[in-house]
Amino acid sequence: MKAALIARIEGIKWRNIESVRRIVDEAHYTKFDDWPPFERQGLEALKREEEAYRVLRDFNYEISDWRIDVFNDAAIASFIIKYSGQIRNRKFYIRSRVSAFMVKMGAEWKLIHEHWSRIPEFF
Repeated sequence: MKAALIARIEGIKWRNIESVRRIVDEAHYTKFDDWPPFERQGLEALKREEEAYRVLRDFNYEISDWRIDVFNDAAIASFIIKYSGQIRNRKFYIRSRVSAFMVKMGAEWKLIHEHWSRIPEFF
């Protein structure tokens, strides 16, 4: 499961939407993002992400504070991610809390829901 989530983040880094889609269960996927819009999204979240790849540069990240709880063929992971980069000519540095719900389908973990929540800068 951890490897699947890292592959999801690496997909962002290398702007590879196909590697992201490989771990997503497209029939059930939902997301709360730490970028607008802030309401729950479905597959349109991946479409927006793919569009952002065109203007994303120098993406780097660091993940800490992993916790993974497995319940048979379902699991919840949570972690802190610090990520930075540049969109168009605007640099960003963000710290977020991430929770992910995944289900094991055959030998693979599939991402059902992810929730990204920014940590305010003054913390």
